[in-house]
Amino acid sequence: MTRFTDDYLLYLLAQASSRASAAFHKELAADGIAVSTWRILATLYPDSPASIGELAESCLAKQPTMTRQIDRLAAAGLVTRNASKADRRKVEVRLAPAGRLLANRLTSMANAHEAELLRKYSAAEIATLKAALNGILTG
Repeated sequence: MTRFTDDYLLYLLAQASSRASAAFHKELAADGIAVSTWRILATLYPDSPASIGELAESCLAKQPTMTRQIDRLAAAGLVTRNASKADRRKVEVRLAPAGRLLANRLTSMANAHEAELLRKYSAAEIATLKAALNGILTG
């Protein structure tokens, strides 16, 4: 007998994400890097400034939580906060030089993890998988 969840897309996506991320998250923890920090740095890397709201959406966080995280990263010298040139009411967050160096190292680790995770699949299968997932994300 099969369970409902054995073929339920949302369950499969959640389980796949959890299992695929677990080893990388352990690597981050061993380096003393929070997953939330990784997500922020990766979103801003290599030079993609974002508002607090954009970061919150991209990093799966609530805006007040993101504001506190950005305050912490700014105090650590990893990001800078400036008023947006386009809209002075918005704050633009960018990687500081130290944040760019850390993000460069972490993205290299992430790329190696992804390559290991996908080693059993052909380039065409990987492209199809990523296109399907991007299709779900963009609706």
